[in-house]
Amino acid sequence: MVRSIFAVVACLALATVTEAAHTFNFRNKCGSSIKPVIANTNCGYSPRCSTPGSGGVPNPAISYTGAQPNTLGAGQSQSLKINSQWNGRIFAQNGRCGAKGESCTVTEFNLDTGSQWTPQAYDISNIQGFTQSVRIEVNGCDTVTCTNVKCDCKSAYPPGDLSGCGNDSPVHGCGAGDRTWTITFCP
Repeated sequence: MVRSIFAVVACLALATVTEAAHTFNFRNKCGSSIKPVIANTNCGYSPRCSTPGSGGVPNPAISYTGAQPNTLGAGQSQSLKINSQWNGRIFAQNGRCGAKGESCTVTEFNLDTGSQWTPQAYDISNIQGFTQSVRIEVNGCDTVTCTNVKCDCKSAYPPGDLSGCGNDSPVHGCGAGDRTWTITFCP
């Protein structure tokens, strides 16, 4: 009896430790190798700081602390889990990108925000410079692709545009819950 109770308690403890996570697939369709980077931007580029209740959101952003993606040769792909409530950027480091993708094309994510209207928000930004064609796909939601510096505002923020296209139209929303995201470089 005592063993049974202990076993149940141990199983419950393990179940509560398991963290919800999104699957991120990284695909390289470029003609050469790329180095995808996952960068946390909890407070640097979003109102969701690291304290509960910040930015009007009941749950703070949680930093990604796992391994960075491998360098992907042409045609290669890799999958990683990124925790729910992550807020950050993914980009291909080309040697001139800053630590958080400054000066480069970036994909931006604000996941599991707690908002009943847009629990997952994502976009492509070329505000600081266009360096890479990229596509974001997510199961059950809009696919977003930008293949050149002149992408329209439905696809990406244009270079130098701090107005957010006037209405943040490059931002796309997706329903709550863990999802499978695919970032394709050179789609």
